[in-house]
Amino acid sequence: MSVQRVPVLVVGGAYTGLTTALGLAARGVRPLLVERRPSPGTLPKAWGLNARSQELLNTLPGVARRLRSAMGEAQWPRMSHGTSLTDPERRFLDPEAGQPDPQELSSVPPLAWVSQAQVEEILRVSAEEAGADLRPGTELVSLTQDEEKVTATLREAATGREYVVEADYLVAADGNTSQIRDMLGIPVEGGGTIGHMYIITFEADLTRYVKKGSVEVIGMPGSGSSFILDGSERHTLWVDYFPERGETPEDFTEERCLERIRRAVGDPEIDVTFVNARFFPINHKLSERFREGRAFLAGDSAHACPPNGGQGGNLAIQDAYDLSWRLSLVLTGQAGPDLLDTYEMERRPIVNITLERELELAKISEGRVPASYNPADPDAPIPMPKEFLGSRYHSPAVRIEADDDGSLQEDPWNPTGRPGGRAPHVVLSDGLREFSTHDLLGRGFVFLAGHEATEWVAAAEKVARDLGVTLAAYRLGDRFVDSAHTWCDRYGVEPTGATLIRPDAVVAWRAKKAVDDPEGELTAALSAVLAR
Repeated sequence: MSVQRVPVLVVGGAYTGLTTALGLAARGVRPLLVERRPSPGTLPKAWGLNARSQELLNTLPGVARRLRSAMGEAQWPRMSHGTSLTDPERRFLDPEAGQPDPQELSSVPPLAWVSQAQVEEILRVSAEEAGADLRPGTELVSLTQDEEKVTATLREAATGREYVVEADYLVAADGNTSQIRDMLGIPVEGGGTIGHMYIITFEADLTRYVKKGSVEVIGMPGSGSSFILDGSERHTLWVDYFPERGETPEDFTEERCLERIRRAVGDPEIDVTFVNARFFPINHKLSERFREGRAFLAGDSAHACPPNGGQGGNLAIQDAYDLSWRLSLVLTGQAGPDLLDTYEMERRPIVNITLERELELAKISEGRVPASYNPADPDAPIPMPKEFLGSRYHSPAVRIEADDDGSLQEDPWNPTGRPGGRAPHVVLSDGLREFSTHDLLGRGFVFLAGHEATEWVAAAEKVARDLGVTLAAYRLGDRFVDSAHTWCDRYGVEPTGATLIRPDAVVAWRAKKAVDDPEGELTAALSAVLAR
């Protein structure tokens, strides 16, 4: 049996696997991705990319323009309660007036209302263009590992042919019921399966009831249903499903599904095309660890949360991005292997915040819709910008400062620029256009120095050459300016200071002001971050 050698074997071809494959290929590491399904899914499955996910994905080649096209004119979905879509007394759960505008926090929209199927197609095409080897209709049969490699037996579903692949590392992106997690013997914490839903997808022209392209999520108290209008003529109905009471998939006949759809619309005569009905378990799971030897768990294989706040897919994308930049740096010799230990150190505490919040949201929701929606309430268990734009990491890959309080979150409207937090969004200008600091980030490290920091850029460029690290260095005032004069304040440095930003847009280190030995300071900081 022939043996193929690859740097990374990715098992699973949904959000997690495709983001991992694209993130690696974009940085010069050609992965092999296998997916047991023979063709991509076309059902919506999930919706919505938060700002953090968009910022990360837009740094990868081919994604930004495709994502903009897929978004079209779709806006933030309105949420409401009513007996049906046509209920004249339907109550909308709009945010209260006077709330801070989340658009101020990023150059991307607060939410990109696109389906999982659309995003996965964007990632698939972009990954292939970047050079990733994607093999649909191929499943993992077995795996072993030693100190040097992972050995996997793969099988082509169409032919039954088996072959062996050796990889430096393996990424388990095989979902909530992860076969690989079980093979590795990694226990799972949390509440397990806490409920069930049936998802009914259908097509119907609803323009006599709502404006064309409307994006809404409608809860129907007491009906066990919630209704998602996704901006097209394909819509989704979530229906409570109770196998513990004897219900079975056979109960969801096409006839019954059409009756539930017409009841939710409020029109018994509406013309409806049934597309699909499928079972969906509602889970609350967190793997005890995200790594075993040379194998890593990411996305739903590492954790699963209720869908009420729509953050499960975002967590998967962010896991994959964080893992791919680390793997690429190690495999290209820019970082030491201990950098890979920081993936779990950083992600697991942050993921758990969302899992616990989603669990609380599920308790007060009717289907997909919360009983109330008040972003002004700091205790409301709904997704907030603080959760995904205010997260702070703690690990050896961050040069935490002596007075750091150890917090896992900060207010993104009042950023501190502390190491471990997301690099704040600041509008810059090169005289021809305005752009965000985040437009500079993504491929490698970025070094930003204040406009009075005359020695920092030369020092950074020399350190990058000496260490063989991909790093772009900029001084404000050279190629672009901070017209609003907010950069120093938002990054917590003086005009003579500087900051080092990782590929995932996280501040790795900063010097608040000029130092006597900039080259030595930066060499020590970057070497530590890279585990060298």
